[in-house]
Amino acid sequence: MPHQISVLIDFNHISSQHDLLEAFTQLNHLKPGDELELQIDLNGTGFIYPDLLLLLVARIECLKRNDIKVICSMVNFNPNSDRANYASRINFFEIIGIELEEDFTRLDRQGRFIEISKFNETNINTVFAEIMRILIVNGVNEDMLTVLNFCLYEVLDNTLNHSSPEFRYGAGTGFVVAQFFPRSQEIRIIIADTGQGIHAALTGHPKSRFIDLSEPEAVTRCIERGVTNSLGLGFGLWATSEMMSKNKGDFIIYSGGSCLRNGTLYQTPHWRGTINYLRINTNISVNYKEIFGEDSDQLDMFQEFKESQFGNLENLW
Repeated sequence: MPHQISVLIDFNHISSQHDLLEAFTQLNHLKPGDELELQIDLNGTGFIYPDLLLLLVARIECLKRNDIKVICSMVNFNPNSDRANYASRINFFEIIGIELEEDFTRLDRQGRFIEISKFNETNINTVFAEIMRILIVNGVNEDMLTVLNFCLYEVLDNTLNHSSPEFRYGAGTGFVVAQFFPRSQEIRIIIADTGQGIHAALTGHPKSRFIDLSEPEAVTRCIERGVTNSLGLGFGLWATSEMMSKNKGDFIIYSGGSCLRNGTLYQTPHWRGTINYLRINTNISVNYKEIFGEDSDQLDMFQEFKESQFGNLENLW
């Protein structure tokens, strides 16, 4: 018999991705046909990072896709608060179906942030170009841009190629948000899906060499060079991990009940699908040769991308 339940997601008690995943455990028993009243409390002080709002959006979509009726409402809500204005600006309310009249003027966000956005095979190149614009105009050195040009497209591409059990390019979809934070000189990017997860993607393909891996083993080994389910080279997550280590930032992967944080595995509340989170220090340079060696192909690829997308960089200012 269908159940009707009410769950509160209170951002006064949520300050990390782990906290939010813990709050989501209240939803794990829901079944198709159930009805959820999801109450959201954004009241309080302090900044709410966009990755948390994106994960809530993705979780709501996952519930709806599994035939669970979700009705979102706000509690203790001040529509003119800084938190409400920020959430509105990155399209949080619009996506979850809450109408809110904005009492501010939307300034151009080009080169500063990307609103919470869903991506698929039709708009992946647009989303990728917008992320690269943020990196380029906010001081990431060109050598590191060469690496990120490859890595970020690979992470986005993995979502389209591996998150669906169909193992067909374009069958998967995901969400992305990115923002530059000038005070801390960092760019935060999160790319998340609610698909089959790393373990199923790595072990489920009939041609995979890694069908015997456990979930923790699959999540741990996904950043090793050459680890793939046979649909790729197994190069993207390895290069991303190497680059982030040298940048002294953060590269965190959540999938299933496992979290790989800068190469160290932790147990975590379950996430259906895969989360890739990068915190990039814009003031710490990484030479692309430290990742790719003397191979100039990646540098040439980045230069071609930069010229095709942006032309003369002076036009960006």
